[in-house]
Amino acid sequence: MYIFLLGSFVTANAQKLPNIQNTSLRAPANIKIDGKATEWHNKFLAYNKATDVYYSMANDDDKLYLVVQATDPAIINKIIGGGITLTIQKSGKKTDKDGISITYPIFDKKSRPYVHSSQIVGNSILTVSGDDVTIMPRNSVDGARAAKPADPKEFQGDSIMAIYNKRLENNSKYIGVTGIKGIDSLISVYNTSDVKTAELFDSKIVYTYELAVSLTQLGLSVSDGTKFAYHITINGSSPFSIPNIAFTGNQTDAPVKSVTPEGGGGGSQIAALMGQSAPTDFWGEYTLVKK
Repeated sequence: MYIFLLGSFVTANAQKLPNIQNTSLRAPANIKIDGKATEWHNKFLAYNKATDVYYSMANDDDKLYLVVQATDPAIINKIIGGGITLTIQKSGKKTDKDGISITYPIFDKKSRPYVHSSQIVGNSILTVSGDDVTIMPRNSVDGARAAKPADPKEFQGDSIMAIYNKRLENNSKYIGVTGIKGIDSLISVYNTSDVKTAELFDSKIVYTYELAVSLTQLGLSVSDGTKFAYHITINGSSPFSIPNIAFTGNQTDAPVKSVTPEGGGGGSQIAALMGQSAPTDFWGEYTLVKK
């Protein structure tokens, strides 16, 4: 019941927000890039339907900030699988070849953490647990048993939060950067280049991503009241490179463990996985604001 009520609340809240942020925002004075949305009071300026994430963009005199939050395990796994890319187009044109892009998190494909989830996919229940995926029929062919979704309690609470956050801490070590002069294309999360990132789960297994980047590095200035275009992409990742899962076919990048749906019908489940891994994105405009 708790999960149902939480889901209803989230859905209702999302419906009240615009699809694209339509106002500028001064960043909270006490902001800290730590993967927690407490300074933002867990409130966001937009909910984007194409990517299924909440987000806010803000600035102070020195930095541009982006905070993103996801509640759906499938979307969280998509973010972890391929990262979020923020692209800044100073000219305001989508075709600007001099755009600056920052991608985080970046994991080695063999060490990506995955969130436990259970969801109905067609006539089957697809469950992701750790690095394993299993697919079971909602009802067995011979009626001997009926598969049930995982108990929601299994992926709630402080203990699961601690496990997931430890996985993030151990494996999320890099940020991808393009277009900023003097910065390598792959930098440490502990860099001294004024690019700060963080991600965390809370006890409800809601995922929060934060990014802060120097306005100087972006070639922007708050004193000019600069308006720019931004592009946010949830990259996703190939399901054929998910650890411990192998699919039949002509894929050469398939890992060692084969997962076969009981009762057949694997095509639709694999198609669902591939759909979840496809990139999704949106564009917006933002004007830097003074205090």
